[in-house]
Amino acid sequence: MAAKWGCAEGNALGGWWVKLPKRRLFQHFDLLLPVALGARLLVIYFAQMSHTRHPSRQSLGLAVAVLLANCAFAVTAAGQGKPAELPTDCSAYASVPLPAEADNVGVPKTSPACASYRSYRGIGRPVNYAKARACAWKERLAQKAELRQNEEEPTSWVVGGSLILADIYFNGAGVKRNIPLAIRLACESEEGMAKLALPDIGKLDGSPPARRPFEFCDYAVTTFTMNFCGGYESEIEDDSRSRYYGALQVSMTPEQKTAFERLLAAQNAYVTAHAFEVDQGGTIRGLRTLGSENILNDLFHTEVLHFERKQWPALSEDQVRTSDALLHRQYESTLQKLGTQKKEDIDEGAVTADHLAGVEGKWESYRDAWVAFARLRYPTVVAAIRAEINLRRYLLLKTIA
Repeated sequence: MAAKWGCAEGNALGGWWVKLPKRRLFQHFDLLLPVALGARLLVIYFAQMSHTRHPSRQSLGLAVAVLLANCAFAVTAAGQGKPAELPTDCSAYASVPLPAEADNVGVPKTSPACASYRSYRGIGRPVNYAKARACAWKERLAQKAELRQNEEEPTSWVVGGSLILADIYFNGAGVKRNIPLAIRLACESEEGMAKLALPDIGKLDGSPPARRPFEFCDYAVTTFTMNFCGGYESEIEDDSRSRYYGALQVSMTPEQKTAFERLLAAQNAYVTAHAFEVDQGGTIRGLRTLGSENILNDLFHTEVLHFERKQWPALSEDQVRTSDALLHRQYESTLQKLGTQKKEDIDEGAVTADHLAGVEGKWESYRDAWVAFARLRYPTVVAAIRAEINLRRYLLLKTIA
């Protein structure tokens, strides 16, 4: 049965929306993290420390969201139509019918802990689209009932339900693609997000993205939703890295495996502690922290990849020999700058000398674990690896204070 649409009158509404052109949230932090590790020098940290991973970083752009008037279109049962004809007002999608399976779900008394996004993306479990949908319809009703966040699965309070269903129906993940339904669900989650996504949806001309699933999270416009979407993307990255590390350990001797597990634990402890080196003021503190943690995780992953491919640090003998002293001088300099701040001049959530000293101990354990593992896995380049870890920390310390 074909669903017919009438004319949707657009309001004379127009405005500027911040558009995040990169597909992964943590890659947007060139501008979103100006005070994460020290306002002026953060971009230097990105450029020098992650150049090999992100050689073509783009700055944030602006996209204009202008509502169109007098639009009419026909939609087939599969939800197909010409995307260029899709109305840009969320009210036009409010009457898009829900699938039959949505009617068979009762309103839960508490927010579910089934985490639909995990089943949808295969995070810590196999991909299961049917299970994801069954969970997401329950989450959607919990969202509509404004039930409290489930502490066992906090991210799904926002990323689950309507938002993940929008992704599922747009991408045709285990269902027929239904673009109008996807937009209705995205509008339920965050109206501004749905409107911002529409120009890119039109450019796809009814086809799914070629490289990766379309995600409405990429168009989140409020700090609230961006924080949760950032956590979602971070989980995807963490899961991918964990799978790689697990596969890598198959090729290790028992001694190497034990040392690598200690390295992973030390790296996790350091990254967690690193939050104290990130300014915790303002509403985007969560985004800043996630972005900074993801950079460190990404750097570590890149180093492991390179070393496994025998791509050793390109350092001179002088850099290897002097890296410890260079790092020590920078640490003392940064510590002194933080220590001389007057109490009344320190902003709420700012990095302090005590914060830095506490993190330094975790970092030293991390470096020592790297060296211990390198002695077993890459014995001929231990000194160069130690120097590279030192220089990574040196560059980071330069961005603080």
